[in-house]
Amino acid sequence: MHRLCLLLLCTLLLCHTTRVYAEDIYLPRSNDREPWAPYIVELMRAALAKAPGPTPDRFHWLETHMTQDRAFMQLRSNQRLDIYWSMTSQAREQGVQVIRIPLLKGLLGNRLLVIRPDSASRFANVRTLDDLRRNFKLGQGHDWPDTTIQKAAGLNTVTSSTYDTLYSMLQAQRFDAIPLGVNEVDDELGKHADLNLMVEPSLALSYPAPVFFFVAPQKVELARRLEAGLQRMISDGSFDAMFEKRWSKTLLSKNMKNRRIFVLPNPLLSPETSEMIRRHPEYFLFGKKLDSTTPSSGLR
Repeated sequence: MHRLCLLLLCTLLLCHTTRVYAEDIYLPRSNDREPWAPYIVELMRAALAKAPGPTPDRFHWLETHMTQDRAFMQLRSNQRLDIYWSMTSQAREQGVQVIRIPLLKGLLGNRLLVIRPDSASRFANVRTLDDLRRNFKLGQGHDWPDTTIQKAAGLNTVTSSTYDTLYSMLQAQRFDAIPLGVNEVDDELGKHADLNLMVEPSLALSYPAPVFFFVAPQKVELARRLEAGLQRMISDGSFDAMFEKRWSKTLLSKNMKNRRIFVLPNPLLSPETSEMIRRHPEYFLFGKKLDSTTPSSGLR
């Protein structure tokens, strides 16, 4: 009987000592609005694998879709959200840990205009930013940093509380164009092929708009690992390889080539992010200084 009890005790101790613990990481559920979200998730997984922790990572996907503003509220208040990715602003950087490495190489700040075909001839006559200000309305999400950037530049911007509503508003002539990232337009037009929309062929907006990882304030070691892993990916070339696998630099350059590019300032950037942009132009695919009157590809 004594030997049986001893055997059971040893078995219990062995099970306890060999239990596999894991780092639980809570992430937002990606949505159809972000065709680039799978790339971001792949990048995150690869970066964490480059800087492994003492236990395996275990990912949990929050099922509830949320606005960008609500996501940042949850991130700051430790409401089961550990990592979020978004275009940055000084307000969004408050109360969270910011990984200042542009995940999309600045692509979201290079915007093409989705328009109705019947307005193409009007856009063809645009020569200056003032022409765009005076004669056209743009549609954007109400909580997108782009909305504030475009309004600060004097552009007439109409907002919607939901992304999909923008397309019905465009069809109803509530505004004239939806500016979307150069890496988004093809996917988004494909999703809305039944609406008979097009990309305006001669114009583009450009402003510094990096997308960062943001980490909950209590997850200090997770933020350290994420930044270290991304830096290692940049150093060994795997960051660029993953980017090129998702988007062809040649195609992106073609989409921006021979356009009249209107360069807008971004008043939302924090001093720290502005300094990062100044010090690391190599983090961006397109040059941050584009000629606003001469058509150019701007590709670095």
